[in-house]
Amino acid sequence: MPAYKLMCFEAKGRAEVIRLSFAAAGQSFEDKRYSIDEWYKVKPGLYGDNNDENTRVDVIPGASDDFLKNVMSWYYEKDETKKEEINKNLEETKLPQFFSLLESILKENDDGDGYFVGKKISLADILIYDITDQTSSVAKLPAFPPKLAGLIDRVKNYSNIKEYLAKREKLSQ
Repeated sequence: MPAYKLMCFEAKGRAEVIRLSFAAAGQSFEDKRYSIDEWYKVKPGLYGDNNDENTRVDVIPGASDDFLKNVMSWYYEKDETKKEEINKNLEETKLPQFFSLLESILKENDDGDGYFVGKKISLADILIYDITDQTSSVAKLPAFPPKLAGLIDRVKNYSNIKEYLAKREKLSQ
């Protein structure tokens, strides 16, 4: 059985649902908790450099939720006719709208020539790369707007990600 280590600051917070899930499953895990000062030293993570940038990173998952609901409805639809309708709507409407929204958000930082937030890669950039990568297996993607295309390229060529992608085993969506 794998060994799990949950690292979080000294509070229930969002990690509590993970602790409860481990307990419900009867899964043992190491519960490593840090003071706030220790947390920021140990876990700088893939967020911004300040609260404003952190908030901007959090905008991307929120902006992605509606789009992902459409993708998931396609994935779980059993009726082939309905599935085709959902796919057509994805390709002709939802994807272009989503890409346009992402392009405008991206342009708010460094005119879209870097990342969604600040000067370094963040969870927001990785999330959008992953969404576009996985969606490409279920729908024909329209051309990316130019700034979004540049971001996708920067993320997939980010040294650690590029290395991971080169050795990642092929998985189904």
